[in-house]
Amino acid sequence: MRSRSLQASLLTHALALAAGVALGWVGMPLWRQAVMAYHMADYGLLVEQCDTAMRDHYQAKRWLELAPSPDRVRELSSSELGLVVCQDYDLYQKRLQQWGLRESELAQMRLRAIEARATDLKEVVSIHEIRF
Repeated sequence: MRSRSLQASLLTHALALAAGVALGWVGMPLWRQAVMAYHMADYGLLVEQCDTAMRDHYQAKRWLELAPSPDRVRELSSSELGLVVCQDYDLYQKRLQQWGLRESELAQMRLRAIEARATDLKEVVSIHEIRF
């Protein structure tokens, strides 16, 4: 009698484990989509701000190399302060990874953010282009 209840107990635990794994397997993509949808606006804004800050910093650095002046040094210092937003972007990205997003989903969110603010291909190219 005891062995029969032990077998039934093991069977029910195994079935519960299998059901949990199956539910997790199906539920994880839905969870990731929900996290992406909820955080898209905030993450997209940080992507845009960091992208702009990095471009401004690069351009200020190049201008200083090409034509050094006290004004250019101040511009470079200002652009370096602007890079603080990239720290916020990085922290937000790490938080999204803790919520289960993988690099591929984060890349997808970045591309959507860039596409959302660009109306045509020429504008997408100009967003990513570094001019000097």
